[in-house]
Amino acid sequence: MRSNDRKALKVIDICRYDESFSDEVKKRFRSLWEEIVGHGDVMAGTISVALEKGHPVGVCFLMATSTYQSADLQHPGYLNMEYQAVSGEDEIEICALLIDTLIEDYRRICEEEPDKRIILRTFASPSSTEYMSFLASFGFRAQYFMYRMRKDLTEVVPEDGDGSFSFEIKNRKGVSERIDVKAVRIGSDGSADGLEGYFEANGSVFGVPDSENELIYRLREQNGIQFIAGVKGRVVAAVSTWENGPLSVSTENIFCIEEYRRLGVTEELLRGVCAFLAGKGYKEATLFVYGVNTYAVGLYTKLGYNIFGGTMHMLFEDGYVPELI
Repeated sequence: MRSNDRKALKVIDICRYDESFSDEVKKRFRSLWEEIVGHGDVMAGTISVALEKGHPVGVCFLMATSTYQSADLQHPGYLNMEYQAVSGEDEIEICALLIDTLIEDYRRICEEEPDKRIILRTFASPSSTEYMSFLASFGFRAQYFMYRMRKDLTEVVPEDGDGSFSFEIKNRKGVSERIDVKAVRIGSDGSADGLEGYFEANGSVFGVPDSENELIYRLREQNGIQFIAGVKGRVVAAVSTWENGPLSVSTENIFCIEEYRRLGVTEELLRGVCAFLAGKGYKEATLFVYGVNTYAVGLYTKLGYNIFGGTMHMLFEDGYVPELI
């Protein structure tokens, strides 16, 4: 356990999380508590709490992304930093203590895994220059920008059904092919039957497949559905959806394998998914896309998505030397 050095005001202690803090953390930091108890990517040895007179006023942990699992010295992996403090006059100080704690954990992990290049990551709104400056004071640097885009589902003709549908395309040889889309949900026993081939196809597009723990968490905890498009059982494209709130839904992890790109597969898949979501009463669909991916930005704009915000990837790495331009 360690604490801040403020003498005239409150003393904030930092210690490792255990079950004795569970009820209070659940009450004050519900979303992070849900990840602690239910998300397989949370690194148990990094969960800490900030305490004031023995009561939690902040919580933090690191999340191991799929890139971290497969990282080596040539292919960096990311650890995502999650933290939250109670609102009030001490919020910034508590956050600073939590960030310091996570940086210490990050450095410990780097020492334990010298054969991996590991980067610590968090996210910030580029409009919040004060917050970005706060992160920069710890050594974080702005690296990648992502647009947030939104589609008005009230303008979409709704469709009923269970989420499964089909459509036809012309392949590169000009021959018609049937694309079958299935909707995969978490079963009552916690299983997600129907994901066979999904992660292999996803990894072939992104280099490293998305985290299975992350996907299962979204499907289970946020009423998610995995839409998988296939040709004779082979996965060729997909869209993940999960609730942001009662009327808003994310449409993420969108991909199409190389062989079926620019044939209208992604367009037809998203159109069908959005029609299904409109039929379920959702009013908007959102997604994030890297700003440098101009083709994807143009495609989503064509499909009715509009930019309404964004987020900046803030990265921390010991020994980082900026490239000269």
